Amino acid sequence: MGFIVGLLGPEFLEVDRALVRAARDAGVRRIVKLSAIGTGEAALGRIGTWHLPGERAVRESGVAWTILRPSSFASNSRSWAGPIQAGRPVPNTTGDGAQGVVDPRDVAAVAVEALVSDAHSGKVYTLTGPAALTVADQAAVIAAALGKPVETMDIPLEQAREHMIAAGMSEKFADGSLAGQEYVRAAGNATVTGDVEEVLGRAPRTYADWVRDHVDAFH
Repeated sequence: MGFIVGLLGPEFLEVDRALVRAARDAGVRRIVKLSAIGTGEAALGRIGTWHLPGERAVRESGVAWTILRPSSFASNSRSWAGPIQAGRPVPNTTGDGAQGVVDPRDVAAVAVEALVSDAHSGKVYTLTGPAALTVADQAAVIAAALGKPVETMDIPLEQAREHMIAAGMSEKFADGSLAGQEYVRAAGNATVTGDVEEVLGRAPRTYADWVRDHVDAFH
């Protein structure tokens, strides 16, 4: 059994292919590939192609495979810990765009099921939480858990691009990532599915569940 987690970005397109070859050559008989929601969607632009080589390699591997396409991870909001602790607003590059924010523990649980059962071979699962949430929605959940206001602040995409490049990201990565933010802003990622429940036999965890269990990160 093998769980393929490649590196996201235009400079890493061959990584998944190499991982699949190594797994197959080692005698692995079942592969689960962690991809991303929207992969292959033309409207998503460049970032929507970054997982395609890996997905193709898995499909063509000659062994049983399952592809997981999770939505935005609830744990991504850990990046807001600093601003929240300092009493500053959390940055918002997706406006009023909502996403089916998923608890990464549910993604892990689905991966385990796909690794140990033949029932999921040849399937592609889009994994989301139970509701589509905006950044403001998520901030409100954190505020309720903390018992204090948590504001949001819209960040112009060009400013976000400058920040990403200053942090050492390539221009291609920054442009692709920001195209993804534009896609979310335009409601392209406001998707909620029942795939987590289909695989696990229970409802997915809510964002409030995740915040409750990780609220110390924001104190």
